[in-house]
This record gives sequence, C-alpha cells and structure tokens, in this order.
Amino acid sequence: MNETTQTYGVYQFGNADALTNISQTLSHLDAEDVRIKVISSSVNPIDVKTRMGLGFVAKNKAPEAFMALGYDVFGVVESVGKNVSDVQVGQHIIAMAGFAHSPGCYSTHVHANQSELIVVGAQENPRIAGLCLAGLTAWQALQKLMHHKDKPLFINASTGGVGHLAIQIAKMLDFDVVALSARASHQLLQALDVRVMSYDTFYDSAQHNCSLLDLVGGECGLQLLEHIKKGNSVVTVPTLSKDVMCTKAESLGINASGLVVSANRADLKALYSAYQTGEIRVHEDKTFCLDDISGAHSYMEQGNYCGKIIITA
Repeated sequence: MNETTQTYGVYQFGNADALTNISQTLSHLDAEDVRIKVISSSVNPIDVKTRMGLGFVAKNKAPEAFMALGYDVFGVVESVGKNVSDVQVGQHIIAMAGFAHSPGCYSTHVHANQSELIVVGAQENPRIAGLCLAGLTAWQALQKLMHHKDKPLFINASTGGVGHLAIQIAKMLDFDVVALSARASHQLLQALDVRVMSYDTFYDSAQHNCSLLDLVGGECGLQLLEHIKKGNSVVTVPTLSKDVMCTKAESLGINASGLVVSANRADLKALYSAYQTGEIRVHEDKTFCLDDISGAHSYMEQGNYCGKIIITA
C-alpha cells in the first residue's frame, strides 16, 4: 500500500488564510536521499514572504501550481536511499531541507539529501527544529565578520529567530556584542545577558566605530548605515533590500555584503555541538500544530513574537 503525506503550502499567494494542505503519495526515494517522519518544523520569515509572493523563491512558482513551504525539520529516519551509508533507519535527524527552491517541511514526511542533515539524539525537544535555518544564517553571517572582532558588533532584530541565536553564537565566538532593540528591556535579552542599546540611543551618536549584522534591512537598515563610520563592515541578511543596502553602504565607504544561507553539514554540526553543551539554546515562543499553520503565520505577522515559532506534526 502506498504511503501518503500531508503537506502545507499555497496555490495562490496571499495572507495566512491562503495556506492549505494537499495529500500526496510519497515519491520514489533517490539514492542520496533520506525519508523522514517529521516531528517538528518551525516558521521562518522567508516562509511568510514566499507565501505572500515576495522574494526570489516565490518567483519560481508556476501559476496555479501548489508550492509547499517550510525548510526546518526534526524527525525520525524511515528509509534511506541506496547510496546513504552514514544515516540509519530509526535515527533522529535535523536539517535545513530543500533550501532554497524546494521547500516542503510543513509536512508529515520529508525527503532530504544526506548532505543537508545530521544525526541528533532521540531525546531532543521539538524546539530543536528552530536551530536549523536560523542558526545556519546566524553562523554563516558571523563567519563573514570574524576579522572584525576588535570592535563592537551590533545585531538588530535581536529578539527574533536569527537574532537571539546570533547573539549567543557571537558571544561564544568572543565578539563584543551589542543587541539593538526597540524593546530593550525584553526578558529574552535579559536572559541572554547581553549589552543592549535602543535604536534612539544608537541614532544619538553621529558615528559608531562598529560592525553591524543587519537582520532588518529596508529603511531601518539604511538609517543605521548613516551612523556607522566609514571603513567598517556590514552583513545584511534580508534579500529584498540587499542591493539597496550594499549600494548605500558603498557610497558611505562601508564594506557591505549580503548573505544567502546554505545547507552545510559542518556548520550544522558545530551548531548542534554548542547546543548540546548549552552554549546556545533555542527560545521557543509558541508551538502550533501542523494543521494550524495559518495560525502560526498570523502569529508571526503580529510582530510580537520572540525567538522561534515551532510547528509540531
């Protein structure tokens, strides 16, 4: 008997109510792939933007076609392809699967290439799914700033999914971290034991001799650039405003680059090792069931969440 999976995504771009699910027969397992029964996933801003029809992933959707969503997965291996040798049936794994153009982790089952995943302990909490895309984004962005640890590193959107992980990773890597936040007294920032500065205070200084990990972009990112001394470095993550941010930075004599996260097994192993030792943790704001994925998206769009929104299958 053919197994089926329930997968959530969109036929038409729109608000959270556009999310729907389809039932489909599990496809043939390629030689390098692993079939995973999903325990949990998480919501990332790119999921919301894609659902709305924004960004580079949405451009690949054919009219009227169904586009599955979601990149994070924590689950149990159900079967492996013939060329998979280091992952076994019954093991638990985490992965950022299908990034960027084959999302589909809002599902009961996922196929992931063995190069995307690592084995983790069976005892892990479902929140560990939130370590994948957000953690890899933070890790890879910070690697681009490793030669600038002699000056403060400001991180905006510091209570968000990437932001709260970036603060912890940066501290672990011995950066002098300052969290930029509109909610400077937030309890998550207090728990992270990080120096905090409000945006107004940042703007009060004409120029800061600092690096910036920009997780907001847009008008906020552009305004921050005006208060950074020339010769400093900025990494900007939001793809929608990357080009305008880099152009503006160049005009101000600031070194700037964007980032598109990539699946990297070594990076994910490093993150998991730090997670196991307690050097970094995933803050779980709220958990939704897979069949309430629209509720999870609506909750993210309200803008009051912090850390990660987890989805359980």
